[in-house]
Amino acid sequence: MSVRAIVLTGFGINCDNETESALKRAGAAVSRVHLNDIIADVSRLDAAHIFAVPGGFSFGDDVASGKILANRLRYKLGDALKSWVDSGKLMIGICNGFQVLVKMGILPLFDGQFAQETTLTHNNSGRFENRWVHLRPIPPQNACG
Repeated sequence: MSVRAIVLTGFGINCDNETESALKRAGAAVSRVHLNDIIADVSRLDAAHIFAVPGGFSFGDDVASGKILANRLRYKLGDALKSWVDSGKLMIGICNGFQVLVKMGILPLFDGQFAQETTLTHNNSGRFENRWVHLRPIPPQNACG
């Protein structure tokens, strides 16, 4: 069985061709599908294993980066995408697509519900940075004192 992927297109999304190419190089059968076409026929998701939300400037990022597309996905495809996540299928958000998944509440999905629990913000330099960042967890507070 071949892995099948859907790459979302439309409304300021770009890099969908590059995402399609990368998934094909990894061995997936890929379909680029416009957001409106998925909304009109949500069953398109059933046959796929990977749902990719590429980068770009969805809806011009007029309200906030990814917020409008996140709302369209949540309110038009929320139940289908909730089933998608619950079934263990894969989803990837690249650049603006990552912002969409955060604004939609798919990431980090702490309580299992699509609710925005975190956000992305400006970095300390106030400009684009492309470098490795090292993170460490903050240890939980000792309840015993």
